[in-house]
Amino acid sequence: MSSNYWTKEIKRADAASPKTGATRRMDRLRSTLQHVDPVIANRAWREAADAIQRITDRYTP
Repeated sequence: MSSNYWTKEIKRADAASPKTGATRRMDRLRSTLQHVDPVIANRAWREAADAIQRITDRYTP
């Protein structure tokens, strides 16, 4: 898929809701990481999970 596809999909999803936009971004990441070394993919997922956890902690009362 072209990067133009993902750009349009993410813009549409962002217009619907922030959660939908985030989900589409994760779909794009998953699609990209399918084509790289599993060690690198696992590290990228761990880093994404850590970043999401920090955001969750920041906005959770």
